[in-house]
Amino acid sequence: MGLPNQNLNVMKNRRVYVLAILIALFFAVSCEKSDETAATSNSLALPLYESMAIDFSDFTDNSNSGKSTALVYYDKAPNGNWFFSKIVVDVWNSALFTTLAVPVASFKSAFAYSPRDLGDNRWQWTYTVDGFASQYSARLIAEVTGEEVLWKMYITKIGIGAFEEFLWFTGSSAMDGNSGFWLLNESAENPEAMLRIDWKRTNDEIGTIRYTWVRELDEQQNADMFKDSYFEYGLQDGDFDAYFKAYVYESSRQGFSDIRIEWNRETFFGRVKSLDYFEDEEWHCWDGNGEDAPCQ
Repeated sequence: MGLPNQNLNVMKNRRVYVLAILIALFFAVSCEKSDETAATSNSLALPLYESMAIDFSDFTDNSNSGKSTALVYYDKAPNGNWFFSKIVVDVWNSALFTTLAVPVASFKSAFAYSPRDLGDNRWQWTYTVDGFASQYSARLIAEVTGEEVLWKMYITKIGIGAFEEFLWFTGSSAMDGNSGFWLLNESAENPEAMLRIDWKRTNDEIGTIRYTWVRELDEQQNADMFKDSYFEYGLQDGDFDAYFKAYVYESSRQGFSDIRIEWNRETFFGRVKSLDYFEDEEWHCWDGNGEDAPCQ
């Protein structure tokens, strides 16, 4: 007569045991999902700063050159091969670090702060921007969608020339951080697309980056003749392990010019060629001191 009760107790114990296993599995899965969410949050990192502003210092002296490279009016003086290359680089350096200085600095400042998780795969950085007499505040938003991260940078200015928050640039980057683009608007007064930056990462540095002038209208609201001009930086194999490739509008010629610059990043010897400037398709070289030199 005691056997049925014994079987009943065994069945109860089994149910409790199974229930315990199910509860343990539930919490294990829940913890695993939490860990995955945390991993996603922790792995969300800003693209390299150089994805927006590559280092031009080998060719620039922070001069505020004009929009034209003045190919026709440049005098072929001694050391002209490097100096000509410098003028070409200055054009794009000026656009990036003068006209678009605020959004570039705003992106750089973001690296000093941690984002806040907004939920729904969105993060936000909020901070003030350093390095300016006027006070700017930035709000950078990242949203993970599938295999890419979408970026939006909102800037506000306080004080003289103040403006309300506006979207200064947008962008997209691959989840692995190896490629992406930025699209920078001109200003709060003219929030139209001005410069597109396409970049690819190689190991721990930028392997290629291209700046394309995309503005439709100039300051006088005429068709911008420089539209579709581009300037590309890249790494390559060989003695000349870095290059600039430019396709730029020359106002004095009223046409576009192709320019190719290559140099060694360690010893700095280099070469340049441009049919419109040199009137030939040969390389024109300089040595490690920037002096004109025969091409080997």
